[in-house]
Amino acid sequence: MWNKPWKLKEGLWIGIGLAATGLMLQWCCGAIRWNAFAYPVNIIVLAFFLVLIFAAHALRGKVYAFRWMSTWQAAVSSLIIVLLLTIVMGVVKQVPDHQEAIDFLGITRMLSFWPFVLLYMWMTVIVGLVTLRSLFAFKWRGVPFLLSHAGLFIVLVSATLGSADMQRLKMTVGMEHPEWRAIGNNGVIHELPIAIQLKRFFIDEYAPKLVLVNHLTGKTIPEKKAEMLLIDSVFTEGELGKWHIRLNKKYDMAAPVMTRDTTNYVEWHSAGACSAVHVTVESKKKTAGEGAFCKREGWITCGSYIFPYQLLKLNDSTSLAMPEREPQRFVSHVEILTKSGKHAVTDILVNKPFEIDGWKVYQLSYDESKGRWSEVSVLELVSDPWLPVVYTGISMMLLGALLMFLSAQKKKEVQA
Repeated sequence: MWNKPWKLKEGLWIGIGLAATGLMLQWCCGAIRWNAFAYPVNIIVLAFFLVLIFAAHALRGKVYAFRWMSTWQAAVSSLIIVLLLTIVMGVVKQVPDHQEAIDFLGITRMLSFWPFVLLYMWMTVIVGLVTLRSLFAFKWRGVPFLLSHAGLFIVLVSATLGSADMQRLKMTVGMEHPEWRAIGNNGVIHELPIAIQLKRFFIDEYAPKLVLVNHLTGKTIPEKKAEMLLIDSVFTEGELGKWHIRLNKKYDMAAPVMTRDTTNYVEWHSAGACSAVHVTVESKKKTAGEGAFCKREGWITCGSYIFPYQLLKLNDSTSLAMPEREPQRFVSHVEILTKSGKHAVTDILVNKPFEIDGWKVYQLSYDESKGRWSEVSVLELVSDPWLPVVYTGISMMLLGALLMFLSAQKKKEVQA
C-alpha cells in the first residue's frame, strides 16, 4: 500500500483516517457550532479555503498527493465514504440543529458531526481541484464537465458556510400595533428591519361533521375508527351507525338563546359564534325480542371559546356530537413595513409565503383556542442570503448535465 500510483485503497484509508480524527475532535471539542461561522467569519473561511485549493493546484507538480487528489480514484473513494455516512444520516433519526445529539457519538446531529464534516470537506477539496484542473486545461468540449463540477463546488461550499447566516424566526403579530421582534429556536429575541401588523385573520373551514360518542367514556363509536356524517350544503338526511338522522336547521355561525327550560340557537355573526345544527334522530332496533323505537330531536354544536359544545343524548350511553370543524386554510391579512421604506398589504397563507427585502414570511399558526376568531397570528420569517448562490450552482449543474446529454446525442448521430 502507498506505492505510486495511489488507487482506491489509499483513498479509502485517507477517509478512514479523517473519520478517526473527526471522532477524536468530537469527543474533545463536542459538536461543531455552525453559528460561530456567521458573517464575516464565513467569508474569511471561504477566502482561506480557496487559497488552500489554489495553492494545492499550483504545487501539484511537486507534491504527488495534490496531483493524486484530482484523479478519479480520489473522487470515487471520497464519494463512497460520504455516501455511507449520508445513508447513516437517512436511517438514524436526526434532531433539530438547536438541540443536542441524543446519542453518545453524535450521529443524531450528523450535520454537526466532525467525521461527516471533515469527509465532506475532503470531497469538496477534491471537487475544487478537479474543477481547477479542467479550467486551466480549458477546451470547449470540456465545458459540460467544467460547468457540472464548478456548480457542484459552489453548492457544497455555499450551502455549508451559508447555513450560519440563515435565520428562521417566529413572530407573533396582533391587531393593536406593529411587531418587529421575533424569537429564534434558542429563545433569543431578535429585532428585525421589518415590522408586521395583523389587519384581519380568518379561517375557511370544512363542513361540520357528526359522530357518535359514548358520553360515559368520552370515546367515539366505534372507538378505533369512528364513523362520521358530513353535514355539507346538500345534506338533508343520512345514516350513522343504526341511527337515521334528518337535518332540520343549520347555522354556520350561531349563538344560544336560553329560556327557562330550553336552549335555542339563532344566527349570530360575531366573535365566538359556533356551528349549530338541529336534527331529528330515529332508531329501530330489537331489544329482548321486541321492537323498540327511539326518537330524539335537538341542537348539536361544536362550541367555541365563548359557548360550550352541546350534545344530543340518544340513550343511556350514546350521544350525537359535532367535533371541532377542521380548518381548510387560514389566512393572515397583514400590513408590512421595512426600514428600507417598503410598504405592503398582503395575505399570508400556508405554503404561499410573501417575500420582501430578502425575508420570506410564512403563515405558521394562530390562537387555536379562539379558532377563526383568533386575534393573533404566528408567522415564520426566513432569511437565507446565500440561497441565490446555491441556486446559481444548481443551475450550472443542470446546464452541464444538459450539455453532456446533447453532446452524447450528437456523438451517436455521427457514429450512426
